[in-house]
Amino acid sequence: MQRPTCTMLRVRTPSDAHVIFHAVSLNLLPIVARRLDTEERRAISSGCVFVWEERGSNAESTGLGIERWTDSIRWGPSRVKDEFLFYHEKEPDAADLELASESNGPVTPHHYSRGFYRENLIKQTYSVFVDTPRGRRKWHLIAYFTQESLEFLHTIDDIPGLSSLHVPPGKYKSARSAKNGKSSASPVYEPLAINPFADVPHPSSPYPGRHQPLTAPTYYNPAVLDPSRRRSVTPAGPRNPILAPLAYLQNIPPPRRHPLDEEALMSFPGLSV
Repeated sequence: MQRPTCTMLRVRTPSDAHVIFHAVSLNLLPIVARRLDTEERRAISSGCVFVWEERGSNAESTGLGIERWTDSIRWGPSRVKDEFLFYHEKEPDAADLELASESNGPVTPHHYSRGFYRENLIKQTYSVFVDTPRGRRKWHLIAYFTQESLEFLHTIDDIPGLSSLHVPPGKYKSARSAKNGKSSASPVYEPLAINPFADVPHPSSPYPGRHQPLTAPTYYNPAVLDPSRRRSVTPAGPRNPILAPLAYLQNIPPPRRHPLDEEALMSFPGLSV
């Protein structure tokens, strides 16, 4: 199975992205060599970072690169912030919910990982031109995160192999800057702002409270995190929940039971399931 370039990591600035690109160029981190298959797409989660090379005009002779990135997730329109593009995962519509509840197959973790039972993902993208032994190439970085988990993801400052890495100035040139002649910025849109309610996770949240230890990244051994470097944010107050209309909820089919539960219930004679 093809692995992400990094896991449990968030990319704060273009400089962070350049460090990751440089680690890939030095073979310290893996590059994604082909399009993700079905299982690899289902494994995408908050903190996954992928670096891949765009397929060039001579791809037929070299066999290197990916034509375009696909993750089987429905995204809204892009928004720009500091040369990054951000995409918010779309909410499932009524047809998606009905399909999930009426599926004849077994309920898999995939049904619970695409907007039905967890906070929707945000996709962050950044592209650069880099000179390689094979000529000038275009590299892309794709990072996934959720607002709920952002506080608990590592940064490159937490990883000795990356925090001390020197990036040659000018080696990675932003594709957006090269295209537009200047970088774009939006002072209002803040996708990387820490969730002020991160200290009080939802009971069903898979992410720990701040007092619990962080899970280390998969592909390297970070130094012990300094708690004094963690951002302390005081909740602004309770949030007002937005409830769906009762008529809408009454028309949604009930979720399908797990196959093992159905088999157990059917074992009782005379019981209608």
